[in-house]
Amino acid sequence: MPGPTPLAPTAPVGAPQRLGVVVNPTAGKGRGERVGRDVVDRLAATGHDVWDLSGHSADLALEHTRRGLADGLDALIVVGGDGMVHLGVQAVAGTAIPLGVVAVGTGNDFATTLGLPVREATPALDTLLAALDAGEAGVRAVDAIRVTGDGLSSRKQAGESLRWVAGAVSAGLDAAVNERANAMLRPRGEARYVVAALREIAGYRAWHYHLTFEHTQGDDAAIDALRSLPGFTDLGPEADGDGRRLRWDSRGALVTASNGATIGGGIPVAPHAAIDDGLLDIVVAGDVGRGGASVLFPQILAGGRHLGHPLVRVVRARALDIQPGDGHIPSAFGDGEHLGALPLRAELVPGALRVLTTRLG
Repeated sequence: MPGPTPLAPTAPVGAPQRLGVVVNPTAGKGRGERVGRDVVDRLAATGHDVWDLSGHSADLALEHTRRGLADGLDALIVVGGDGMVHLGVQAVAGTAIPLGVVAVGTGNDFATTLGLPVREATPALDTLLAALDAGEAGVRAVDAIRVTGDGLSSRKQAGESLRWVAGAVSAGLDAAVNERANAMLRPRGEARYVVAALREIAGYRAWHYHLTFEHTQGDDAAIDALRSLPGFTDLGPEADGDGRRLRWDSRGALVTASNGATIGGGIPVAPHAAIDDGLLDIVVAGDVGRGGASVLFPQILAGGRHLGHPLVRVVRARALDIQPGDGHIPSAFGDGEHLGALPLRAELVPGALRVLTTRLG
């Protein structure tokens, strides 16, 4: 199978770089393909050596991308939403190669978290070019989640037992909603996630989890507040003295390990999460019942009011081990993409991802 075709640069401006571009043609309700052509043309016109690495499938695009990285790309640019960010992160997380994002998808949580322009191609591309021109000053190091587990998807972009996630790992009601939304054709955009949530709430059931939180941060009052939720056990300080080890054995509705504040195109599931603080904000909810779930979801939409729910806790920790209990548990999702079956481990890796983020003005 032939590899990506290089595109010759024209009229060099500044210091040209060797750039790989991957486009999701269906992003932004079909705008992705047109925007992708514009991105490739403009980058080439400003003097960069541009390689179109797109493929007919995510697996093929990732294969092209990894070939490009092996050949010495200076940066990788993805055009689309969080799904394209997820693909790009598989290739560049843990490396020195920066990731640029032209966020024209329907869900752009990662770009929004970084303060990048979303949905409008021109300001997004202007910002990207400014970051490229700024050199190292246009690169920001942020955290990423390293997910491991034997049940992870066998797709090529997953590898056999490792996946990187930029935003959040979901393994409860949020994952079930994600799976349902992905299977729906209508409505389009963010409304699809809301409709999927309403349907999942109508068929609510709690799932049984065995969760272990590693290097949990917080003073005695914070740890006591966590332990007040039934099922929590304090296993004592970590061997290196950095935080505590906690366990939660319970039936629950929500398990979300967040690196950023929002999921599903702007839903603030972990409104206080920061993408560069070296910690996961892990949101768990006990068995709230169907009536409770019908209240909890609107509270999440209403700017994070769910954090005041008596059965919701936020654990700030460096890693989370998720073991399924009895019965069926939804597959895990990351950045809105299917990860695979539990069990899995999600570990926050500080500074694992370098992103082109220079703002204009």
